[in-house]
Amino acid sequence: MLEVKNLRKNFRGFTLKDVCMTYMGMIIASSADETNKADILLNSLPLRRHEIVLAKYLSTFVYSAIGIAIYLLVAAATKVLGFPIHVYPINFKAVIYGILAVSFLNAIYLPLMFKFGHGFSGIMYIILIFGFSYGISYVIRLFEKLVNYDWFQNIVSFIMNQSDTVKMLFITALALIILTVSCLLSVKFYKNREF
Repeated sequence: MLEVKNLRKNFRGFTLKDVCMTYMGMIIASSADETNKADILLNSLPLRRHEIVLAKYLSTFVYSAIGIAIYLLVAAATKVLGFPIHVYPINFKAVIYGILAVSFLNAIYLPLMFKFGHGFSGIMYIILIFGFSYGISYVIRLFEKLVNYDWFQNIVSFIMNQSDTVKMLFITALALIILTVSCLLSVKFYKNREF
């Protein structure tokens, strides 16, 4: 139960801000690509389409790192200047939750973008962000209800008895699996797309 409360606290704090910063970076870059017809330019260069797709996936982590840096700067400035604003502390778990959330959302968004272009996928990304923001509260409440079941307690206790390193590796592996499947779909969609 304590871990579920920590998840809620971390999500409300840094994780949501990381997701939003990555969202802003992705939408601005995609919009600029669409406006400047970057797909035509990139496909005229000696680049393979899978390299273009992989660069877009790697850019999500760059935007996430920029979001972390901005968050740390704002938190430090708020503390130094003495503003009466509560800034959630950033910790390793919050960063991992942020990476998982960013990976999950972009694993859905990027195949849509490579299949349908920026217009439709931009709208879907907004829906995903709001659905994720409100849906995570529902999932947390569902976990709180499931805590009463023995089978769920056994799974949770098994996971909680693992070291933080094992938990981090599990979350990283899950994010990598999701991103790999998404990337393969995106490459397939982008190779079949006409410009």
